[in-house]
Amino acid sequence: MANTKRSNPLLLVACLGLLAGLYGVFEALVYRTGPTGLGSYVPWGLGVALYLLFLGLSAGGLLVNCLVYILGKKELDRIAGVVTYATLLTEVCAGIAIALDLGHWERMYRFIVSPSLTSPMFWMLIFFTAVLVVYAVKALAIIVGSQSLARLCSLVSIPVSLCFYATNGYFFSIITSHPAWSGAFTTVWFVLAALLSGGGLVTALAWFSQEESEVTLRLGRTVAVLLACFLIFEWLYFSAGYRGGRPDIAAALTAMLTGQAAWSFWLLHIGLGLFLPLALLLVGRNSPAAVAWAGLCIVAGFLAYRYAFVVAPQSVPMLPGLDKAWQDPRLTLTYTPTLGEWLLTLWVFSLGLAGFVVGPRLFPRLFSRPAWLQPLAR
Repeated sequence: MANTKRSNPLLLVACLGLLAGLYGVFEALVYRTGPTGLGSYVPWGLGVALYLLFLGLSAGGLLVNCLVYILGKKELDRIAGVVTYATLLTEVCAGIAIALDLGHWERMYRFIVSPSLTSPMFWMLIFFTAVLVVYAVKALAIIVGSQSLARLCSLVSIPVSLCFYATNGYFFSIITSHPAWSGAFTTVWFVLAALLSGGGLVTALAWFSQEESEVTLRLGRTVAVLLACFLIFEWLYFSAGYRGGRPDIAAALTAMLTGQAAWSFWLLHIGLGLFLPLALLLVGRNSPAAVAWAGLCIVAGFLAYRYAFVVAPQSVPMLPGLDKAWQDPRLTLTYTPTLGEWLLTLWVFSLGLAGFVVGPRLFPRLFSRPAWLQPLAR
């Protein structure tokens, strides 16, 4: 992306993906959830997993702002522009993914005109909008070279972003009909997962887009700590679930580990998304390229993690025998994404890739060091 000629093939891939995925967008807009593999017992699938993936990727801005303004790692401010742009782009992709997955996306305005202040979904929308506004203002501040406004936006974004990611985790934690989700642990795990996946993205961007070796290595050390914490949390999640004496929770965990999509959980999430980047961060800790590739591996593996977290617990009946009480194609505990769902996923990914490729051409000041860090002209 720093090299226009080098990014042209990526732009071609993104354009082809956008064209190929148009049918998925058309199907979601016209036929809504009708042609999908979703049903009454499994109402959330690939679309929600895609939303959660991009939601987590947007947390790179929160991670960098915490490192700069709380821990004093001022050198990370060199990539403030590209991190701000990445946060905005991934937030937009997350919003598109969940809007098209809702079925009746045109009814979203009702959250505003008839709000329910006790609804987590209302606060998710409020904090989602707040994050977009704060980072949009910060992007403008970086473009015009206002350090004071950019600093103010960064400080405001920290509590706002924490509330946003925690609210998404809280939404899952209170769904008691699926006990594998419920509990205060889920909220903390959501924030940690978001910081890890967002950290992986900005680490990759720091090298592949900015070629900032010092910044990349610094972020790599932070991501290594987050990765170790995530591994501990995941072990605690499965260990407590199996040893807690709840057959429904154990059944949901078994569905993750040995179910229909177990191969993606083990190969993509555990192998590609956790152990391979951990090895790269340990062996290549002094190589910016190795650290950046570790970040990309984390990003790639997180879709499998989000998919397993969303779909597997829904394969366990909320009441014993519920799956056998009625017989209907929409009353089943199995879920397989349709071609239209995969094409919509391809379209959203391609949109994100296109955004990262054309970003330096449209907003060059965001993809260079902020004006207040530029050397003074003689």
